Amino acid sequence: MADHQARSGGDERPSGIPAIRWEEPPEGPVLVLLDQTRLPAEEVELVCTDAPALVEAIRSLAVRGAPLLGIAGAYGVALAAARGFDVPEAARSIEEARPTAVNLSVGVRRARAAHEAELA
Repeated sequence: MADHQARSGGDERPSGIPAIRWEEPPEGPVLVLLDQTRLPAEEVELVCTDAPALVEAIRSLAVRGAPLLGIAGAYGVALAAARGFDVPEAARSIEEARPTAVNLSVGVRRARAAHEAELA
């Protein structure tokens, strides 16, 4: 089940918050994304706890730009592994979120290969 929450940057946060970051709260690791669809009016973060949430963020264009897509794809595979989800299924769904995005595919494939090598 997709699980992401929006967090508003509000006035207390300086501008220039990272576009993506990994956090490890007590509930388990999360991927925090700057929702690029809300810029420049607002700085809103999306908190993704699973691959379906990341897929939704990618499809909705909250994550944009080739380099960021590659990083998000790799982090998505890592998130699936860290949370004990089906890594091949997560990788497939993330890669299919934007099938023409080469960097997304490269990031997903490299992270999946690293995960598989770790298991071998």
